[in-house]
Amino acid sequence: MDEKLKIFYDLFDRRRSVREFDDREIEHDKLKRILERLRRAQSAANRQPWHFVLLDRKGREEFNALLTREGFRNAPLIIVACAEPERAWVRKSDGKNYAWVDVTIALTEMVGAATAEGLGTCWIASIDPETIRNVLSIPGDMEIVGLIVMGYPKTPLDKVDKDRKTLEEIIHYGRW
Repeated sequence: MDEKLKIFYDLFDRRRSVREFDDREIEHDKLKRILERLRRAQSAANRQPWHFVLLDRKGREEFNALLTREGFRNAPLIIVACAEPERAWVRKSDGKNYAWVDVTIALTEMVGAATAEGLGTCWIASIDPETIRNVLSIPGDMEIVGLIVMGYPKTPLDKVDKDRKTLEEIIHYGRW
């Protein structure tokens, strides 16, 4: 396999949900490169129906109000991902709004970049959107998709083999 391909696939083999972080801060230049992935992510019809609120440990009161698990509180950064449905592309055939899809694409690209930089992340979906909206004064027309915690993992980002379904269980050729 070509060396660039090996590096690419290794990145995704190392990516995992990190729930325990050490206390190191994320370097500014590293964070800037990672956030650039959000800005450059693809979206349906290039509508970019997203906003991201960054909280670092300096805003500890808000930070702790959003996170209940102790290990997550060691993370130096929380990214609150918001969808703006009014700006999103809508599929004509069934009216499906793609705002959440687009936000998820952006977050996935950012998580890959964070992994490449040696940082760990964890998507947190078990949230109370109204608490987040109130704590951070997020406008009512925004949908809160989830939180991403980011920081240096306590244990290295080594390849992790998780119990996953086989290809035969999830891939269907032609008809179902």
